[in-house]
Order: sequence, then structure tokens, then C-alpha cells
Amino acid sequence: MSADIVQIQSGDDTLLCAFLGPMNAERCNQVQDDLVKAIEESGLPVVFDMKEVQFAASSFLRIVLTVNKKVGREKFKVVNVDPNVKKVFKMSGIWDALKLGD
Repeated sequence: MSADIVQIQSGDDTLLCAFLGPMNAERCNQVQDDLVKAIEESGLPVVFDMKEVQFAASSFLRIVLTVNKKVGREKFKVVNVDPNVKKVFKMSGIWDALKLGD
């Protein structure tokens, strides 16, 4: 998995996935399989930290939906979302459907 796209840190009670830079289709395709595998193997609740992301393509929404399905809504959180990225989540209906936040 490319560390310049996502950095994964395993804590005692969560798996933190910090995304770096724009999450366009190409970058999402580079990390999706390895990311989902790491999440499945950890068995921990997952936090997606979006602090460094100013753009998210529909490919990233697919990753969010996949992870949510694997770990369950109660064990999945998305934090530090840029207002423009949050708009994409809200327009797609994912933000409210998955109860990702305010």
C-alpha cells in the first residue's frame, strides 16, 4: 500500500487510516484492496482521518461504503472532513445514511 496516499496506525482500540492528498480514482484504486485487507485483518473499529483531503471522487465513496459494510456503522467513523468533501458525501446521501457526523 502506498504510504503517500494513506497511513495506517493500529492502536489498542481503533485502526486510524489517515488519507493524504486528493482521493481521485487512480489513487483510490492503488490502495483499496490493501486497505480493505488491513481493516479486515485488524478486527478493530476504523477511523478515517480526512484532514489532508480536499477532494474525494466517487471511487473514495465506494471505499467508504465497502469499509462500512465490513466493520458495521457503529465501528466506523470519518473525521476532519473538509467542507467541500463533506458536500460530496452529503450530495450522495452517504453522510446521512451512514450517520457519519453533523
